[in-house]
Amino acid sequence: MFKNYFIISILIFLVSCSDSAYFDPGPCPRAAILKGSETKEINRSDLVIELNRTIMICEYNLRRKNINFDVGIFGDVINSDTVTLENLNINLFIAFVGPDDTVIDKWSKNVSVKLKNQKISSFSIPIEGLRSKIEEGRTGSSYKVLIGLE
Repeated sequence: MFKNYFIISILIFLVSCSDSAYFDPGPCPRAAILKGSETKEINRSDLVIELNRTIMICEYNLRRKNINFDVGIFGDVINSDTVTLENLNINLFIAFVGPDDTVIDKWSKNVSVKLKNQKISSFSIPIEGLRSKIEEGRTGSSYKVLIGLE
């Protein structure tokens, strides 16, 4: 009987002394294409760039109140068989958005996509090493990462 009281009192003591640095922010924020699926026609050609989906991995640093994350973007270049280009440069933006749709950070990236001599050339773009601030006590679901074409 005394053993049970001792264990319960130790557990209560440990919980009351916990540090906010051990707060679990939960899963990564949601990464998404700005309009669900974004399409852009390239001037002076029949090329169409289409962003389709994203993936994201993240790591929280609660002591520094930030999140480090990498984003993968998947899409297609349509009518790539009608041009003689081997590579196509695409301008992307990535926005880290907080509560109340406040943009916390925004990055512009110029990436090169290799074209194939096919009607539709699929591509994947890794964007690594992004970092942004988070508020203490907010969970990953309080934030989102939006990606689009500039």
